[in-house]
Amino acid sequence: MLAIKRSLKLNNREATLMAKHAGLRLVVFNMGLSLRTQMYGLVKLSDSKVINELKKVLTNHIKKQGGFA
Repeated sequence: MLAIKRSLKLNNREATLMAKHAGLRLVVFNMGLSLRTQMYGLVKLSDSKVINELKKVLTNHIKKQGGFA
């Protein structure tokens, strides 16, 4: 098996943008994980139903909040 190693050479502006996106992604992931554990504790739903509900909540509610724009 052959592997090719690549690296990004970013300037300061690009590095800042990448860090912002990574930070927001982590926040949304943690919110989704928290909601998922709460949903499993309250109601026994299948995985697909929980994922669909989380998608609805995260896309509709969180994106509309001012702090996460």
